[in-house]
Amino acid sequence: MIVTLRQLQYVTALAETGSFSKAAELCCAEQSTVSQQVKTLEEKLGVQLFDRSTQPVKLTPDGAVIVSQAKEILDKVEELIKPFKQNPKRYADAV
Repeated sequence: MIVTLRQLQYVTALAETGSFSKAAELCCAEQSTVSQQVKTLEEKLGVQLFDRSTQPVKLTPDGAVIVSQAKEILDKVEELIKPFKQNPKRYADAV
Protein backbone atom coordinates (compact mmCIF):
# COMPACT_ATOMS: atom_id res chain seq x y z
CA MET A 1 0.00 0.00 0.00
CA ILE A 2 1.39 3.37 -1.02
CA VAL A 3 0.08 6.51 0.66
CA THR A 4 1.20 9.70 -1.04
CA LEU A 5 2.12 13.00 0.52
CA ARG A 6 -0.43 14.61 -1.77
CA GLN A 7 -3.19 12.42 -0.31
CA LEU A 8 -2.10 13.46 3.17
CA GLN A 9 -2.18 17.11 2.10
CA TYR A 10 -5.70 16.67 0.73
CA VAL A 11 -7.08 15.05 3.89
CA THR A 12 -5.51 17.67 6.15
CA ALA A 13 -6.84 20.48 3.96
CA LEU A 14 -10.29 18.90 3.96
CA ALA A 15 -10.18 18.53 7.73
CA GLU A 16 -9.20 22.19 8.09
CA THR A 17 -11.77 23.59 5.67
CA GLY A 18 -14.64 21.13 5.93
CA SER A 19 -15.24 21.56 2.21
CA PHE A 20 -13.97 19.68 -0.82
CA SER A 21 -14.02 22.83 -2.94
CA LYS A 22 -12.12 24.87 -0.34
CA ALA A 23 -9.63 22.06 0.20
CA ALA A 24 -9.08 21.89 -3.56
CA GLU A 25 -8.51 25.63 -3.70
CA LEU A 26 -6.07 25.45 -0.80
CA CYS A 27 -4.14 22.65 -2.54
CA CYS A 28 -4.31 24.18 -6.04
CA ALA A 29 -6.17 21.13 -7.30
CA GLU A 30 -9.51 20.27 -8.83
CA GLN A 31 -12.33 19.39 -6.48
CA SER A 32 -12.81 16.05 -8.26
CA THR A 33 -9.15 15.22 -7.73
CA VAL A 34 -9.34 15.90 -4.00
CA SER A 35 -12.53 13.87 -3.69
CA GLN A 36 -11.08 10.96 -5.66
CA GLN A 37 -7.80 10.91 -3.74
CA VAL A 38 -9.52 11.10 -0.34
CA LYS A 39 -11.73 8.18 -1.39
CA THR A 40 -8.69 6.24 -2.64
CA LEU A 41 -6.92 6.79 0.67
CA GLU A 42 -9.99 5.65 2.59
CA GLU A 43 -10.11 2.49 0.48
CA LYS A 44 -6.40 1.81 1.04
CA LEU A 45 -6.79 2.25 4.79
CA GLY A 46 -10.12 0.45 4.99
CA VAL A 47 -11.72 3.23 7.05
CA GLN A 48 -13.97 6.20 6.43
CA LEU A 49 -12.12 9.40 7.30
CA PHE A 50 -14.95 11.89 6.82
CA ASP A 51 -18.67 12.01 7.47
CA ARG A 52 -19.91 13.43 4.19
CA SER A 53 -23.55 13.60 5.31
CA THR A 54 -22.90 16.87 7.14
CA GLN A 55 -22.00 20.32 5.87
CA PRO A 56 -19.24 21.04 6.55
CA VAL A 57 -17.86 17.51 6.28
CA LYS A 58 -16.54 16.26 9.60
CA LEU A 59 -13.80 13.88 10.61
CA THR A 60 -14.75 10.46 11.86
CA PRO A 61 -12.86 9.20 14.95
CA ASP A 62 -10.55 7.20 12.64
CA GLY A 63 -10.16 10.26 10.46
CA ALA A 64 -9.06 12.36 13.44
CA VAL A 65 -6.29 9.85 14.19
CA ILE A 66 -5.14 9.74 10.56
CA VAL A 67 -5.22 13.53 10.13
CA SER A 68 -3.22 14.03 13.33
CA GLN A 69 -0.55 11.64 12.07
CA ALA A 70 -0.69 13.13 8.57
CA LYS A 71 0.03 16.59 9.98
CA GLU A 72 3.05 15.22 11.84
CA ILE A 73 4.35 13.58 8.66
CA LEU A 74 3.85 16.72 6.58
CA ASP A 75 5.57 18.81 9.27
CA LYS A 76 8.55 16.42 9.19
CA VAL A 77 8.76 16.64 5.40
CA GLU A 78 8.68 20.44 5.63
CA GLU A 79 11.45 20.27 8.25
CA LEU A 80 13.47 18.04 5.93
CA ILE A 81 13.30 20.39 2.94
CA LYS A 82 13.45 23.70 4.80
CA PRO A 83 17.27 24.03 4.71
CA PHE A 84 17.25 23.47 0.95
CA LYS A 85 14.58 26.08 0.42
CA GLN A 86 16.52 28.62 2.45
CA ASN A 87 19.85 28.16 0.72
CA PRO A 88 19.72 25.77 -2.24
CA LYS A 89 23.12 26.78 -3.65
CA ARG A 90 24.94 25.86 -0.43
CA TYR A 91 23.82 22.24 -0.72
CA ALA A 92 24.41 22.04 -4.47
CA ASP A 93 28.08 22.95 -3.93
CA ALA A 94 28.50 20.13 -1.40
CA VAL A 95 27.64 17.45 -3.97
